[in-house]
Amino acid sequence: MDFLATHLPPVPARVLDAGCGDGRLADELRGRGYDVTAIDIDPTLARPGVLTADVCDFRGGPYDAVLFVLSLHHVHDLGRAVEAAAALLAPGGRLLVDEFAHERAGTAIADRFYDAPGSLARWRAEHRELHTGTAMVDAVAARFGITLLESVPYLYRYLEDESLRGSESVLGLRLAAVPAPA
Repeated sequence: MDFLATHLPPVPARVLDAGCGDGRLADELRGRGYDVTAIDIDPTLARPGVLTADVCDFRGGPYDAVLFVLSLHHVHDLGRAVEAAAALLAPGGRLLVDEFAHERAGTAIADRFYDAPGSLARWRAEHRELHTGTAMVDAVAARFGITLLESVPYLYRYLEDESLRGSESVLGLRLAAVPAPA
């Protein structure tokens, strides 16, 4: 949340949480005073405060910020999703991405994740359908001016294991971006 708190515009900014999952982040941001629209393509996640929608076809906005928090790597058409995010932004709006660069995992990370030696092949097989961190950064850079790009720990958050925080700092990526002039 520190990343978002630092880079979100001040409240009561309009925010689109694209690929919001269960909506917890959206609820937290609403609690801080943001006007949040939370969407997810999965209809089983629909509940008050979460709309079933694909960011590529969504017609809301304009938004002061569009967030992809652990969701951009799942979208079917990466370029289309990034274009949609740009179209949904108000002038001066920003794109914030907090993601997972699975291709950066090595043997030690895979073995720790599965708690078994020799797990890198399994890791790669289970993540091959997801967009890589490199692909996401490239897609954003093709349409936006990236103002921040950093590698950060990721897996410790997923596993809720603070002991991993310092050992796998390369798996997460965070970026902030503004639309590039057309």
